[in-house]
Amino acid sequence: MKDLIEISLVEDYFNKVNKEIDWEEMNYSDLIPMAQANLLQNILTTEVSIYLLRRNIGFCGSLVDDMVGIRRNFINQYEENFGEKYIEYNDFY
Repeated sequence: MKDLIEISLVEDYFNKVNKEIDWEEMNYSDLIPMAQANLLQNILTTEVSIYLLRRNIGFCGSLVDDMVGIRRNFINQYEENFGEKYIEYNDFY
């Protein structure tokens, strides 16, 4: 089975957009701050959860709906707090 989740870690996402994370938290203006990276990882975590819940049986559909709502809240926070649009590489809807 081929894995359809292209991006699952924040490092993968920022590699796609040619940006680096400020792991040392040195506040370099050309690096992504940890707060932004952590919020993005929350988005990616919900995407993986949605992907796995949709492909398994025995779960109530409302769980997926809840995860989609949580993901949307994280995306809204990300775009509001950091002034950039979240790019949806994992387009599995």
